[in-house]
Amino acid sequence: MVQHARFLGWMVVFATCLGGCPLVLQPEGGGSTPAADGSGSTGSAGGTQGGQVAGTDLAAQFPDCQKLADGGAWRARILELVNRERTRAGLATLTRNAVLEAQATQYACELIHYEYFSHINPFTGTELEDRTAEFGYVYAWIGENLAAGQPSPEDAFDGWMNSERHRNNILDPRFTELGVGVRTGGEYGIYWVQEFGTPRP
Repeated sequence: MVQHARFLGWMVVFATCLGGCPLVLQPEGGGSTPAADGSGSTGSAGGTQGGQVAGTDLAAQFPDCQKLADGGAWRARILELVNRERTRAGLATLTRNAVLEAQATQYACELIHYEYFSHINPFTGTELEDRTAEFGYVYAWIGENLAAGQPSPEDAFDGWMNSERHRNNILDPRFTELGVGVRTGGEYGIYWVQEFGTPRP
């Protein structure tokens, strides 16, 4: 059986991007964008300001996007692997952020539901900064890594680390927080999303 796997990395930043980012954008208003279409509890983990966590009823919105029995442990494992590599590189570790995690999880569901693999949703036209605004994460720096088809956290993480652009996001000293999404369904069977952020002071 041939296993299909894909990777994609993107960073949207407030200022210049260091080290080979796939795309660099400067959001208007210094990275602060209004929250929209939010529902659920407010997020304040790791310094996130205002906003509401969107997408609390993903099963209704994306019925073909399924939870994993070990989803919580797998998200924690990705964060552990990220922080291990950052420590080896002499960088500060990242903290889990519930808002970024909700954003990452919903985006994994979008990838599955709309059957595409990109940082831009071709059906809604939304990009990373739009999704970040939807969830009310007011950022100074934001970045995203995607992967699909890898059967374990270690496989997904190894693929990211073996790609310069993805590794640059993982080891970017400007990031302070991380949200991880992992869901099953769609063409590749399993989808991984990392949302990196630094809240705006």
